[in-house]
This record gives sequence, C-alpha cells and structure tokens, in this order.
Amino acid sequence: MPFYIFSTTLSRFALCGSIILATFSSQSSLANTQSQLARTTFETSLNNGLKVIIREDHRAPIVMTQIWYGVGSSDESGNLLGMSHVLEHMMFKGTHKVPNDEFTRLSRIYGGRINAATYTNYTNYYQLYPKKYFPLALELEADRMQNLVLRQQDFEPEIKVVMEERRQRTDDNPRNLAYERFKWIAYPTSHHRQPVIGYMKNLQNIQLDDLKKWYKTWYTPNNATLVIVGDVNAEQALKQVEKYFGGIAKKATPDRNDVLEFDRLGYRHMELSLPVQVANLFMAWNVRSLATAKNPQDAYALTIIQSLLDGGISARLQDRLVRDKKILTAISVSYDPYNRGDSLFVISALPSENVTLVQAQAAIEKEMDLFKTELVNQTELERVKNNFVSNLVYSQDDIIGQANMIGNLEVNGLSFRLMDELPQHYDKVTPQDLQRIANIYFVRDNLSTLYLSPESNNDK
Repeated sequence: MPFYIFSTTLSRFALCGSIILATFSSQSSLANTQSQLARTTFETSLNNGLKVIIREDHRAPIVMTQIWYGVGSSDESGNLLGMSHVLEHMMFKGTHKVPNDEFTRLSRIYGGRINAATYTNYTNYYQLYPKKYFPLALELEADRMQNLVLRQQDFEPEIKVVMEERRQRTDDNPRNLAYERFKWIAYPTSHHRQPVIGYMKNLQNIQLDDLKKWYKTWYTPNNATLVIVGDVNAEQALKQVEKYFGGIAKKATPDRNDVLEFDRLGYRHMELSLPVQVANLFMAWNVRSLATAKNPQDAYALTIIQSLLDGGISARLQDRLVRDKKILTAISVSYDPYNRGDSLFVISALPSENVTLVQAQAAIEKEMDLFKTELVNQTELERVKNNFVSNLVYSQDDIIGQANMIGNLEVNGLSFRLMDELPQHYDKVTPQDLQRIANIYFVRDNLSTLYLSPESNNDK
C-alpha cells in the first residue's frame, strides 16, 4: 500500500498500525521486556509552551533527539498543498549561525544521523548523536526553529527536487497515483485526502514568500513537542533544553483543519485505467482512531482484526484467499490507530488470473462478513494477540522506536503514557469486541472501492 511518509533522505519511520508479526516465545518473556521498557520518563512544558518528554535509557552512550511540529498536509488548503513537505526540505538550508549545508556537515563530523519526515498530521525532525554531542543537537534544532534563512537561491533548486520526488513516487507510479485519487472518495470531507507532497500544479505555484509565511505561522515552541530518549540524566538534559529553547517566544497558531469524517456516507466506487501490469483492487472502510473513537476499545479491536486478516502466512486472507482458494495472488491490510483524526481500514489485493475485480471484492467482503456472524475462535485470537503484542513491545526496545512512538502519540493528541499501556489494552480485546466492531464499520454504506485496470490500446 502506498502509505508512506515523505522524507528528505530516508524512508518512513513512524510506527503505524500495520506491524509485522514476530514469533512470541512466552508470556513471561513479554512481561520481562515490558518491565525493562518501563524506564524513567520525565515530562514538562517550558514557559513558551514547548512540551518536553525525556526518557532515560542508559544501555548505550547515544541520544535520540526529535522535534515534532503539529502541522502537516492536512493543515493545508487551497492552492498551497505540499507546503509542509517543501518547508521540511528547506529546513536543512541553514541559518545565519549555521549557514548553507553546515547542519548536515556538522552531523557527519560528530558522528550523528539526521533526517526528517512529513505526514498528514505532523512534521518531524530527528538527530541521533553520541551522548557527549547531545547539546549540539539541541543548539542546532533551537537555532532553526527561529532563525531559518529562506533564500531564493536555495528554494529554486529544492522545489525542483520535490517535483522530481513527486514524479518518481506518484506520477510515474500508477498504483500510488491511483491511490492518491482514490482518497478523494474514501475521505470525502476530511483533509486527510490531500497528498503529503501536493500536486504538481501546487508545487509549480508555491513561492518563497508562501514558505516564509508557513514557517512563521507554525514553527513555534507552543506547537512543538521535543522528545529525548537515550543516555541522559533527565534533570541535566532539561537544563540544556531550557538553555537553548527557553528564550524562543511563543506565537499564536491558527485552528487546524478538520480531520473528521462522516459515518455511513454511502457506497462509493471509482474505476481507473492506468499503465499497470495487472488489475488492482482497493477497498477502504471509514473507521475511527484512538483519538476519535468514543470507546478506545474500538481502535484496539480494529488493529487486532487487521492482524487476523494479514498478520503473516497463517493470517486469514493469506490462508484462505491466496493459498487455499487462489482467488488472490497478493493481499495487504492496513489501519492506523494513532491518527489525529478519523482513519481508514484499507485492503488492497491482486486478483488471480481469470478472477475479476468484482469476484475478488465479493470474496473479501464474504470474509469480512464472517466477523459479524461468527465469534473468532479464542485460540486463534490469543495466538494473534500474543504475536502482535510481543512485536509491539520489541519494536520499542531501541531508543529510536521509543522516541518514534512517544512523538507519534503526542503529536496526534494521545499521551505518551499510553505507550507502556498498549500491550495490556490489546490483550483485553475479546471475540465479542471484534464482532461488535465488524457490525459497526464493515458495512457497504461505509465502504469505498477502486478498480484499477491495465490500460488498453484504446485508452492511450
């Protein structure tokens, strides 16, 4: 599925609902790992509104520093789509204090790793350094929060880089292009339908003054969360944070765009012919996230259903529709429970030869309907939950995974404290929860579908 975050140099690292399942040895080893992850975590806010979360992890002499701004593509409107991602690129172009490419050069000199990512709900920057250079990360990040120099001579080549990124990832990728269009019916009212990178016509129209305004509007300490995980003393680290960030003035920020969606708006369908080799089926149900569900158990249940359907070679859709009945050759299921707004439960599939898209859709809907009428076997449910929870815990074992989860929860309106509680929440999901959720969400009035077919000669 084309669920990616645009990044300056590396691929997405935010933790989403689709997690590869791992083999889980025993409940006791899981408990031990959870106990190890319950490390000292400190939370506060500076007078200027900057939220600071510091988690001590002394296993290695390194420190991950991340700053999460509450602005992304869903906050954009009109002809300025793609602004957040373009600004992300420009944030590496320097300040008066650290001009040109010095930011990147300093990271190489001092053994660091830097990167950034833009998504629908946030823009994220990270620096990973040996512990003795941790203050350097703070100094550099605080400097570009307030002193970024946006120059035409940097903007002109960089906007071309972004345009080329769009060509490679979307315009020249028929499947991603189709999914981008599909989101306009899957999200008929929510700003989540907007592409993170924007459309080419938007990128052609963005001006340097637009970026300057965007930077001044959203890049302020009271719209940011600073996450520090690694070999630090929380009290001493906070003094360093205060030293570099404390003097930055806060600014009022606009209200963010709506990212809620209607329930049961009616069945929506789209058909496209693009230069793909085989037909593709996309199915998306509008569902709630942890942030928007009246009952948080809904989001946990949806995540477990995602794992039951596509959580490895023994998962239902793989076992029944790919290997057994051979209706499909490939299947993928995704759901993001940590979204700031409402989310999508998406299934994409490749039908087998001589199987139509209509037949493939009917087979998948039949499997989804089973959740409504049959309680999931407790043994099957426990196996999936154990695998899912163990992988969730182990994915947070390193400092990068911990920082990613902390920041992702906080920037999407959820507390980082949920991080250490998630295994227990997922473990409490019952067969009755799954049946209840299936009857609420997996109905035709809540479904959007896309039939993507190979181009014929008449289409060219």
